[in-house]
Amino acid sequence: MQLMSSSDSPYTSSSASASLQSDYDNEIKEFHFHLYWFQNNAASQASAIKLRDRILELVQQGFFKVVPLRNGINTSPRGPHPIGSYEVWCAREDFARCYSWFVLNRGPHSILIHPLTREELADHSSRATWLGTPVPLDYTNLTPYLDHVPSQYPELGLGYNAPK
Repeated sequence: MQLMSSSDSPYTSSSASASLQSDYDNEIKEFHFHLYWFQNNAASQASAIKLRDRILELVQQGFFKVVPLRNGINTSPRGPHPIGSYEVWCAREDFARCYSWFVLNRGPHSILIHPLTREELADHSSRATWLGTPVPLDYTNLTPYLDHVPSQYPELGLGYNAPK
């Protein structure tokens, strides 16, 4: 068996650099965590609100930079979410810490975790993952392809808005 020399390789340093840059450019840089509760169950809602309040405290203490409640608390179905829910935005810079915190603290709540890309439908379905029991979503109003990446909170300089 004859080995290829580096000059025979399809990955020359310039093509490897271009490929690497493409991978960086296409990397997912922002995510949503959607926490669900049963809106007609007072204990379930109270537990969800308690978690939200703790997230706000942790943000103020500098534990992580996430943004809860951009759209407030959904006490009824909203968009694809069929029960009570709220979202927590997270950039890749704090993803591991946010994910770890939810793994350890979610209690009885299911949490949908999905990326934010131009492919809204895929982000909420085939690219999504769950902590806890998955909640069936209503995908009928999700757009397969958005005109732009749905970048959020540019003032934080994180995620899609981080310095290059």
